[in-house]
Amino acid sequence: MTLPQGSLPKDSEPTAINGHSAFSSQYSSQSSNGNANSTLHRYPGQSRQASRTCLRDSKYSEEQVVRLIMQELRDRGFVDTLSQLQSESGLTLEDEPVARFRANILAGEWSEVEATLSSIDISSQENMSAALFAIKRQQFLELLEDRKLKQALLVLQNELSTLTCDIPQLHRLSSLLMCPSPEELRAAAAWDGRKGRSRFRVLEALQAYIPPGKMVPLFRMETLFDQAIRKQSEVCERHVIAANHDLYTDHACPSSVFPQDLHISLSGHSDEVWYVAFSPDGKYLASASRDKTCIVWSTADYSIVHQLEGHEREVSYLSWSPDSNYLISSCSDKKLRLWEVPTGRLVRTYSGHKEMTALCSWLGDNERFISAGLDQLMCIWHIDGTAIKQISSPRVHDLALSTKHNVLVAVDNLKTIHVYDLSSLAVLYTLEETDIIMSMALSADARFCLTELSSGMLHMWDLETRTSVRYFQGHDQGKYVMRCAFAGLNDSLVAIGGESGTLFVWNRNTGQLLERLKAHTKRINGCIWSTEAAALATASDDNTVCVWPAYRGAPSDWSDTTNLRLASASIRGGVEDDKEDDGNDDNRKFVGSDAS
Repeated sequence: MTLPQGSLPKDSEPTAINGHSAFSSQYSSQSSNGNANSTLHRYPGQSRQASRTCLRDSKYSEEQVVRLIMQELRDRGFVDTLSQLQSESGLTLEDEPVARFRANILAGEWSEVEATLSSIDISSQENMSAALFAIKRQQFLELLEDRKLKQALLVLQNELSTLTCDIPQLHRLSSLLMCPSPEELRAAAAWDGRKGRSRFRVLEALQAYIPPGKMVPLFRMETLFDQAIRKQSEVCERHVIAANHDLYTDHACPSSVFPQDLHISLSGHSDEVWYVAFSPDGKYLASASRDKTCIVWSTADYSIVHQLEGHEREVSYLSWSPDSNYLISSCSDKKLRLWEVPTGRLVRTYSGHKEMTALCSWLGDNERFISAGLDQLMCIWHIDGTAIKQISSPRVHDLALSTKHNVLVAVDNLKTIHVYDLSSLAVLYTLEETDIIMSMALSADARFCLTELSSGMLHMWDLETRTSVRYFQGHDQGKYVMRCAFAGLNDSLVAIGGESGTLFVWNRNTGQLLERLKAHTKRINGCIWSTEAAALATASDDNTVCVWPAYRGAPSDWSDTTNLRLASASIRGGVEDDKEDDGNDDNRKFVGSDAS
């Protein structure tokens, strides 16, 4: 029912209680949190809170809830509504000194800020000094921005230097006096200036020293919303869709995140496909085959962009440069080849390993990469062909690295996980598995390492605690490598293929088996996930690659089920009949191989 402004239903006429208007209701009650002992100033003219209708009891402090609502109203510009809520609740968002303190910081009234700060109860002299330092640093930078160098120097010498013992920080601040322009100052100080959000950042820094009951943390309600949505994403069993900002419903991904009828089968190789890798930008998918070729596919329509030929033997491993412009292929002929993806041109061939080079990975700058293999040698290469560094290593069967976290993880041909400092290639520590390690994967945050074991089990290690924290089982492990992978948003899923051609997907946090996806007629040799392409891809001995779109409306734009099925059928085209396994294992690793 819509009522005119200021009107009430007839059965809810206002009743005077203690001089205030309230709704007559069996739910009518007084707040227990708005008493006279509150440290907050009462709204002017309000000595006692009005009675009102309460539809339910709450375990959360009414004062805190109301003040958070006030903050949100203020930030969204609902000034009149804020004033009405203050009047009705008898509370204020902040007492007068704190409100003046906040306003003075945002206005840059630095002398007033310092005077007001002394009236705010800060727990210790150490915290007071830290708060003053944050304020004076902002004042110093603003004076420099205005080219008032003498005044800035006085603030540095007479005030900032008395508030900290951090000599290196004082030296960094003094070096800013040499900046010839405001633009260079902002760049050197990593500071966006008085017209940016720097003053808000000062308020955020000061929050660590001022009790939250006195100054509500900035954007507190939005922070609570973000935390709730993040938690919902963490407990989502099949997390492949980014949580939106809908506050009316809880986030949950579809019950089937890789719909069986939407998979795409790619035919182009004439022999077994041993490896697949998405480009970092999600625009390409590369596959490596026993037929001595690599194929680069476009994820826009999964057509063939390039067929890379010139390998002397089987291709077993691929690695994309961070900018997606180069692809390295590792071949059983002990050589590495660098391909220019836009043109399909072979740029360079690298020789140096004495045995099969099992794998390689880029170091983050599009100019260097590392290779390792069974010859107990790790080598860092420049793309110009220079071998920058070589170290002795175990007989490496798999590796992964994170340049952001400066870590490299390698597994040997037995049961050991070796963790290196990426900068120095010094061994940090080792972890011992229970069985021979077939393959491994590293999570994007470098926190977790996944190992595929010959016993038919996957183990997940926490590299911070250096403990095995979860296992995954249920897939049909054979004697060959079936490369495992993290998948889904935030690496929330774990995936591996099976001997029967089935792809298995688990929830990483619970270990629950979520999906058994059947598309191949022979064993799956590896799988890979791409958040950018929103898909899983698998490589199989049936000479095909399968792509599993994670959901409709993905960045690959497979939004229509009918079109996707038609595209899938078109891409499959004339798939060759399955060939019988000829028994030639070539250089594929199996249980117990190279164990000497």
